[in-house]
Amino acid sequence: MLVPAAQFLSYAEAVVLYQQLKEADVDALVKTCGPPSFPFGDGMYYQLLIEEADVPLARETVEAFEQQRATPQALRCSRCRAEGATPLTKPKWWQRLYYAGTQLHKCPNCGAVFPV
Repeated sequence: MLVPAAQFLSYAEAVVLYQQLKEADVDALVKTCGPPSFPFGDGMYYQLLIEEADVPLARETVEAFEQQRATPQALRCSRCRAEGATPLTKPKWWQRLYYAGTQLHKCPNCGAVFPV
């Protein structure tokens, strides 16, 4: 019987976990779940299903993946990939209009301004 190993993953997360389980010799099935995407498409999220007998084999891999997923990623510049970008305190009027609803950050290395 198939049991869910992880749920509500993005497609990229589902592929990464699938590959990690494959390396641990655990067969997994990726399936859509959650509300459908617009209009009437597949689910917005994905889940990985594994055999009930493989749960002990997959437990360590899934727990490590969930721990890595829960830790916040360091903010990197979209141009030079440097860390340490700081929020832009006074964006120009057109930036406030164009990037409404996002926080602009400025890279200390190359000076690029990018939304988060």
